[in-house]
Amino acid sequence: MYKRKTSGWSQHLDFIALDILCLVVAMISGAALRIGWDRMSHSGLFWSVCAGAAVIDLLVMMLMDTYHAVIRRDSYKEARLLLEQTVYIVIGLILFLFMIREEDINVFNIMIPSLPIYVLLCFNMRVLWKEYLRKRHHIRNRTGMLVVANRDRLRPVITDLMNHNYDSYRFVGVALLDSGVDPESAQEELTGIMQGDVPVAPPKVVANRDTLIQYLINSWVDEVYLDIPAGEPLPVDLINEIMGMGITVHAAINAMDSLEARHKNVEWVCGNATITTSLGYVSGRDLLLKRIMDIIGGAVGSVITLLLTVVIGPLIKIASPGPIFFKQVRVGENGRQFHIYKFRSMYMDAEKRKAEVAAAQGQEGHLMFKMEHDPRIIGQVQRPDGTWKKGIGGWIRDLSLDEFPQFFNVLKGDMSLVGTRPPTLDEWQRYEPSHRARMSTKPGITGMWQISGRSTIRDFNQVVQLDRQYIENWSLALDLKILFRTVWVVLTRKGAM
Repeated sequence: MYKRKTSGWSQHLDFIALDILCLVVAMISGAALRIGWDRMSHSGLFWSVCAGAAVIDLLVMMLMDTYHAVIRRDSYKEARLLLEQTVYIVIGLILFLFMIREEDINVFNIMIPSLPIYVLLCFNMRVLWKEYLRKRHHIRNRTGMLVVANRDRLRPVITDLMNHNYDSYRFVGVALLDSGVDPESAQEELTGIMQGDVPVAPPKVVANRDTLIQYLINSWVDEVYLDIPAGEPLPVDLINEIMGMGITVHAAINAMDSLEARHKNVEWVCGNATITTSLGYVSGRDLLLKRIMDIIGGAVGSVITLLLTVVIGPLIKIASPGPIFFKQVRVGENGRQFHIYKFRSMYMDAEKRKAEVAAAQGQEGHLMFKMEHDPRIIGQVQRPDGTWKKGIGGWIRDLSLDEFPQFFNVLKGDMSLVGTRPPTLDEWQRYEPSHRARMSTKPGITGMWQISGRSTIRDFNQVVQLDRQYIENWSLALDLKILFRTVWVVLTRKGAM
């Protein structure tokens, strides 16, 4: 009976527990050095901070997906990721400490020695635990796999499997899908096989299509890896015969290699087995965490928006009579339409004058209309000497204050804190197939375009490339990086227009 490999967080509970243990031990050690054991052990505040730090560490690990491919990581990448994780823990602890009352202990004073102890302890723990797991797995690994492939694909298939095995399987041999081929003569195809930069002894070619079943009957084989060449039909009869013997079969469909999608999964859809491909992939857990982050950020942003309305609203009204807020239909995830909200930074007839202004700038039909001195912006006036004077509209755009009402869109679920910018209806209708990819995720207040240059990027294809890069490499950690960099970009007014 086949035991399905565990996936997700359940396969890394040991690392998670050890990581949290290292943090708690480090904080206890730091407190003992700074304030002494007796005072620390009787402080309810300190133990509350320890519990809070453990929860923050767990959340950071979930957001960063810290232990993805942990066994395969080298020491340099391990150290880099650990330092990045520590930075997020520090930020979380600072926020946590502002929420509780300090009594008789300076917690920040305790963190100074605790964090170096945590980094050193956790790094060595990860290295030693990975080494232990590799040795234990090598000793206890009893899963024997037989590789079945055509003769002309033996070398690439075996090379690929050996370089991506990570001691998960013991290759008991190789069998040929071809009939009438001498196994001994095919052995030379595997001469000089390399595992990385090191030559290794290849598995022995033990059977061909004619002798495969008999070999399986009389040999110790737990699982079979069946390589299906692109363009050839699935050998259903052979798979059924092997599976009927109680042997697990992994059928590798090489036609999948020609698909450009990075994410390829086998799923059941309406009762049928399907191969699912997409530009990006997100789990239900990640979607939930992203939505929680959006709700928290949206709530905070909405409160700030209400406060800004008290200040900005009258200034907009005085400079240009009309509504304070601007509402426009935009296109969201996969073509869904919604109303986006902004502080009005343009005169009331701005939409009517858009075609006129675009024509004057030679930007008719452009998929991204950007103008350095747009006369439709409230208060934008050209002086006699040719220079331009900014009004309230220009200032709130420079500081990105006009975007704040979109936090209401985030709370409603139309938008996310981080995503791609939603196009207008007329822009959407002129999209080419490659442009459509940027709308395969929920639009956001900020994204890769905003932190990569904002208004200085005029080439729409470059914007699409940045958006596609975000979708293909999406993670909660990437969202956090973009949010932090957005704050810096806005404060420095980098790329503002």
